[in-house]
Amino acid sequence: MSTIAKAGRLLDLFSAARPEWGVSEVAVSLGIPRSTAHFLLASLTEAGLLQVRRRGRYELGWRVVELAEVQRSSSPLAPAARPVMENFVRRFGETVCLGVFLRESVLFINKVVGDAPLSVMGPRVGGRYEAHGFASGRALLATRPQQTLEEQLRGRELRNPAGNSVIDPDELLRELETIRRDGVAFDYGEAVPDVGCVATGIRGPKGDVVASLSLSAPLRRFSGHESEFAVAMRGAAAKVSDRLSSTDWSA
Repeated sequence: MSTIAKAGRLLDLFSAARPEWGVSEVAVSLGIPRSTAHFLLASLTEAGLLQVRRRGRYELGWRVVELAEVQRSSSPLAPAARPVMENFVRRFGETVCLGVFLRESVLFINKVVGDAPLSVMGPRVGGRYEAHGFASGRALLATRPQQTLEEQLRGRELRNPAGNSVIDPDELLRELETIRRDGVAFDYGEAVPDVGCVATGIRGPKGDVVASLSLSAPLRRFSGHESEFAVAMRGAAAKVSDRLSSTDWSA
């Protein structure tokens, strides 16, 4: 594995639940020598991506914030999606989220919380979750090549986000084929108990799926209306896709 790949795996360790790491902890978690862990930590610190919070403890550095702002200001995705998301929430009152595919995970980059009673708060913006466990992630996974999916999903245990059931890889592959055919993914409380979700893909200027748009609602309001939500969600995603292909962002 290359040094860059190892550095990427190291950065993956940092999360809201575990914001700081020591050299020995990194070595054990990544299965690498302590000397290699120390070298990677020192190199990332020199680059500003990490910083030493206290002796021997590392956390993300401020360079990450700078890069995030550069990406946020230069990417057209969130600006294209935001007004469509806001209009969708005004129409249905339910929470809408925008997600992208990042290293076998779905990363949520924007959301508009619904104004209906007891609206779902939705995933944390900046939160990254295993793609197979969320409708948003499965809508993105369905666009991956079949051979790649089989290699990624078989040979390891897949659990739903609640951790209370094991997902059969073959069953998931069949579901992804259905999503690929229908263009929409559903979740009936598997990711979050009592929450339903529908998601579909957003296409970029080249026609490839670059993100997912999803609606989340309490199951009691979701069940029985999922077809209506799905049609509306596909329409909203198409509008975002059109905006991404347009040079007139004020339209």
